[in-house]
Amino acid sequence: MSHLPGAILGKEEFISRLAKKLGRSKPMLEAPSRSVRGVPEFYAERHLDIQEKLALFVHNWTTLTGKVLIVKEEEAGLAAGAYLRQICTEHGVDKVVRWEHEGLNAFGLDALLQEDGVRIFPWKEALGDSSIENQTNSNWSKRSALLQHAEQCRIGVVWADYAIAETGTVVLCAKGGQGRSVSLLPDILIAVFRSDQLVRRMGEAFSAIAEDGKYADLLPSSLNLITGPSRSADIENDLTIGIHGPGKVYAIIIE
Repeated sequence: MSHLPGAILGKEEFISRLAKKLGRSKPMLEAPSRSVRGVPEFYAERHLDIQEKLALFVHNWTTLTGKVLIVKEEEAGLAAGAYLRQICTEHGVDKVVRWEHEGLNAFGLDALLQEDGVRIFPWKEALGDSSIENQTNSNWSKRSALLQHAEQCRIGVVWADYAIAETGTVVLCAKGGQGRSVSLLPDILIAVFRSDQLVRRMGEAFSAIAEDGKYADLLPSSLNLITGPSRSADIENDLTIGIHGPGKVYAIIIE
């Protein structure tokens, strides 16, 4: 019996139709054997040195409209601070939220931004409510102080755990002091990392996180992969930037 488009099929008939589409007379009773797991060997064994990974990441990141600053380690603090001040001035930003990360702490960004009248909020539980503006009795006002600050800030600064060269992606492991909202709620994302944190492909990043001793007892609460600005084309295929995350992305890479 033929079925009208959209008609509901039984399980057996549905699977039989799939089998015929695949050129089989009937469904398989056992799963086919798999001799290879993971990526092909020729692909996994392809190696790039740090400079090649750096060049590939920059190419892919900038192709997606991201911007990059590459700095030497001995100049990283001053250069990153000057770059952040420049971005704040360019976009008229007066509030910044950042991860509570030792690398960012060492830059002394807070003091530099305060010189320009920019308030910076580290993501830490000790952050009080006294500096939150527009307090009301709304549901929003009952949210945590951390979330309220992140929602009011136009720039979020993070230190990426890894960066993937082949896709121009930064990998962020959310945990205490490093909330995912910092990379999701502000309009602009600035991701900082060292060039030796670059990996070639996504599988290498996953393997490194799985083998990292600091996650032996407790994995990150979430793993965020950010490849360029947020893009959405759900409605009538009309591309919109910055709906589900930052609309502008910057990377500061320390050699």
